[in-house]
Amino acid sequence: MNTKLTGWRRLVAVAGAALVAALTVLAPATAASADTAATLAAGCRAAPYSATFSPYFETETYADLGVYRTTSQCTDINIRSTNSTGYNVCVIFTRYNRCNYTTYVPAGGQWVNAATDVLDGTTFYLRVYKGGANYVVHAGVMDF
Repeated sequence: MNTKLTGWRRLVAVAGAALVAALTVLAPATAASADTAATLAAGCRAAPYSATFSPYFETETYADLGVYRTTSQCTDINIRSTNSTGYNVCVIFTRYNRCNYTTYVPAGGQWVNAATDVLDGTTFYLRVYKGGANYVVHAGVMDF
């Protein structure tokens, strides 16, 4: 049996060997990148938080809080309720001066993303909506 590779079979064998070599070289870099991302994310959603708030609503429909500036601590603007009320929020980037979208923040402390993939150094403020009840406090923390 002839084991000599010729023509396109040789080309496929060489290309396959090059691919295996390239993946071997890239594998350690990918692991290092994952470790770095995990290290950067370790401080996100952990005290001390970037901001705390507790606006008191009488009859207003919303309160605008801030101006804040994102950091390298988190890639998203994270928020959670710290009392027994759930409420809606939206992030207003000062560059555009309008709500990105409304996000529900449930009562009881579950983290939610009010905005995702936000660049470091982006300025914004947070709009907290009152909801149906009057004379209520919507307390929470943010990390960004």
